[in-house]
Amino acid sequence: MKGSKNKVLTDDELLRMLESDAIFSSEEEFVGDSDNDYLANDNENDNITNSDDEDEVEISDVLTNSTPIWLTDPPNVNHIEYTATPGLKLLPESDRPIDYFNFLFTDELLDLLVEETNAYALEFFFKTSHQNARISNWVDTNKLEMKTFLSLAFHMGTIKLNRLEDYWKTSKLFNIPFFQENMSRNRFMLLFQALHFSRNPQEGEVAPLNRLHKIQPLINYFNSKMEEIYEPSKNLSIDESMVLWRGRLIFRQYIKNKKHKYGVKMYMLAEPWGLIHRVLVYSGQGYDVSNNMCHTEYVVEKLMVGLFYKGRSLYMDNFYNSVQLSQKMLKKLTYTTGTLRSNRKNNPKDVINKKLKKGESISMYTEDGICIVKWKDKRDVLMISSEFPHSMCEVNTIREIKEKPISVVKYNENMSDIDRQDQMTSYYPFERKSLRWYKKIGFHFLHLLLINSYFLYNKHVKKMSLYEYRLSIIQDLLPSDENIVNTAHKTKKPDNFHLPKKVLKNEKKMYLYKRCKICYDKGIYDWSFICNCYKAAIS
Repeated sequence: MKGSKNKVLTDDELLRMLESDAIFSSEEEFVGDSDNDYLANDNENDNITNSDDEDEVEISDVLTNSTPIWLTDPPNVNHIEYTATPGLKLLPESDRPIDYFNFLFTDELLDLLVEETNAYALEFFFKTSHQNARISNWVDTNKLEMKTFLSLAFHMGTIKLNRLEDYWKTSKLFNIPFFQENMSRNRFMLLFQALHFSRNPQEGEVAPLNRLHKIQPLINYFNSKMEEIYEPSKNLSIDESMVLWRGRLIFRQYIKNKKHKYGVKMYMLAEPWGLIHRVLVYSGQGYDVSNNMCHTEYVVEKLMVGLFYKGRSLYMDNFYNSVQLSQKMLKKLTYTTGTLRSNRKNNPKDVINKKLKKGESISMYTEDGICIVKWKDKRDVLMISSEFPHSMCEVNTIREIKEKPISVVKYNENMSDIDRQDQMTSYYPFERKSLRWYKKIGFHFLHLLLINSYFLYNKHVKKMSLYEYRLSIIQDLLPSDENIVNTAHKTKKPDNFHLPKKVLKNEKKMYLYKRCKICYDKGIYDWSFICNCYKAAIS
């Protein structure tokens, strides 16, 4: 600008200006890194969230002001003793397979299935506009019939046919008397249609904010029942499992390394021998990220509730592990071991950037004993462990005796549980293609209860193949001869079980309900939509 004069700065003014610029640049760098570290879990415009273990968006640890000091030698730290007593807290009535199944599949769950199925069937009845619809012949189910329904559903995993109707065909190609003798085709299809796990909101009620409200009672039952009957052992692991689902669903995931690449992702806490202790279904709502906790830390905290401060060892893959998470777990007297991503924050740069030849390794330690190991095998392997210091041990492979770090050996021994569970559930799947995602997940949880009961039976009674165990359960779930006549699908509607009749109002095919004849004969004229006798019958 014409006439302007340049002001000459003194040395003190110039130094203060340089310091303020440095502060601003560091703050901008902090914000930029933080924005890249979080995964937007509540992106409702995407039907698929990429959750690939190798290439997915980084879910990094929350930045902290403290940076760990790295040491080349292991520090002297106190060993954490395991103080719990693992095993069954309660015992079944006897040692039969059906007793172990009923140990997990209790009357509480049967009551839930029966109550919610009857409620949904009634709701669906009044919504249908077709007088000859299958739901018009609905009769309330009971626990005895629900067991028969589950027996037939389990057996459909043993005998696999393409269509549900094929199990009731009488031709020479499909004749299977087992299904015809225990339940009619129409009754089974009606139960399959009406099966429900949670009450729908009524008119005027606010819809639940939880996306999993359709199956939340089943999830809560599974987790609480396993916590009630079993105390987990010292070594546990956390990993993901997928339930196949290719339909539209806002929290559907894609993981390319899984057998089912598209579906609903479930985080599982499991024993090394396959028993599933706790399940967390991912819904992508964003409740699991806060100012002091990222998504992976939330998952670990949620799955380990009530299991801290007992000296347990937790094994996880690189999706979860970080230096900050290991430090938090150590404060709760819990060890962590697993693979580690090289771009996690607070990783030692001397280890990450070190070039190694095959068989070489390098390690560094924090002051509280967390060990970071880099080992060169066919490729670089980065491990983190708060329990095992770096040492090499010999392992017998098929072709040779090979030296591996102790953390790699322990990780391989304790991380096969989720894969084993996926393997067992894939042998005899009875989940059917359905338009309702919650039914698919619900059947999967029923299958998990069956697999868990099988694992417990093998561990505490005797070894038995899954095939023989399933057949024994299927046979024992069927009603005895004296109880067959009491099943709902073989009885007619009693006189006090009646509904108003649907009549066609006009040419626009609008339906109205006539006054109930039984109520009218009794002099009862005041009713609102459902007749009074039916209200009395269900009360």
